[in-house]
Formats: sequence, structure tokens, C-alpha cells
Amino acid sequence: MLKVENLQVNYGNVNALKGVSLHIEQGEVVTLIGSNGAGKSTLLKTISGLIRPKSGSITFQGEDITRLSPDVIVARGIAHVPEGRRIFTNMTVMENLKIGAYQRRDKDQLKADYEEVFSLFPILRDRAEQMAGTLSGGEQQMLALSRALLSKPKLLLLDEPSLGLAPVMVDTVFDVIDQVRKSGITILLVEQNAHLALESSKRAYVLETGEIKLSGDSQALMEDSRIVEAYLG
Repeated sequence: MLKVENLQVNYGNVNALKGVSLHIEQGEVVTLIGSNGAGKSTLLKTISGLIRPKSGSITFQGEDITRLSPDVIVARGIAHVPEGRRIFTNMTVMENLKIGAYQRRDKDQLKADYEEVFSLFPILRDRAEQMAGTLSGGEQQMLALSRALLSKPKLLLLDEPSLGLAPVMVDTVFDVIDQVRKSGITILLVEQNAHLALESSKRAYVLETGEIKLSGDSQALMEDSRIVEAYLG
């Protein structure tokens, strides 16, 4: 479904990604782990068109999307839930959700999909007319995830969905991620909680200083002494 080949990204003189290659098959949950500054968020932003690479290619469902704009990439079926949620704090919950669905024209199905996200996160129905900036961190993460789902993605990019959340809210968010997977949406997950990330995925890549250092079956990596020492403690 997604193939990244020899991707290089620079920030000025800093080489943030140094020839990264990975692939994701339809229906998989693939996780990307690594320390702060490894290039994980940069990779997701490049896939979603927010950053232009110096070289390399990104292919999605057989189409080269490397140079497409973010809005076109969303229309192709890739949704990005960024680190820090990035909701529109001065707009209501419902207005944020409508932005997620702004490209859609299937009004009848859209009504059903609003109901679907409200069934996943009932608190958002109660908060529909509330300003998004007044939500708790966990509620904001629910909103960011729901906004992405309303674009009807085929591939969902999740950047640190557990960051800053209370343990009970982390469980809620990852329960929903599992439901999303079961619905057939493919997921690329960036998550600093390596144990949770590996438990939630089929395969994993380890990114360090802009390079893929390890990859393989998530369960096998959980038992790899290098991963245990570096990330699982």
C-alpha cells in the first residue's frame, strides 16, 4: 500500500532523514519507534506532504505522491494526526470535525460517519458546541483522531497518540485504534511508549538519527536484547 524508498530530508545543513526505506501492506498496523530527534515526526510529515524531501520517493497504492500537496494527499486517502494534536482551539468541536470532512460530498454517508465517531467517543457529542481549546488533553486527542477519521482515510498516520495523556485515557485511545484497525484502515504509528507500540502492531521499524536500524515482527523485536535495553528497560 505504502512504499517509502531512500527518503532524504534536510533541515538546512541538518540531514534529518538519511535514506529511509519502509513499506506497509494493506490492513497492517506498523509502528515506528526511536528516541527524541530520531526523525519519526519528520517522516510522517514528509509522507503527508507537509515537508518536501531532498530525494527519494513515496508511493501510495501504486501512485507516486512524493511531490503532491497535502490536500491532494488527503484526497488520495492519507490522514495525519500530528504530535500535539493541532486542533483548532478557537473553533468548536463540531467545526473541527467538519474540517476533517471538508473534501467529502457523500452527505448521507457523512451523517453516519459523524454518528460513528460519536459512538467511539461519546464525550465529543456532549462537547459538540464547546470551544475545542477548553477540552482536556485526552478529549483533544479524541477530537484529533475523529477529525482524521472523517476524511475516510485508507492510511492513518498517528504521531505520539499517548503523549501527555493519563493512563486511563491512553487505554481508551488505543482501544479505539484497535477498532480502527479492525475496520480495515491501515495504520502507521509513531509512539514513544515502545512496549505499547509493539504490542499494538504487527511489524515495526526502529529509527535512529535519521536511519532505519532494525525492522521486523513486533513480537520478535520485543524479545530482542537491543530493543529491551534501549526502549523497554
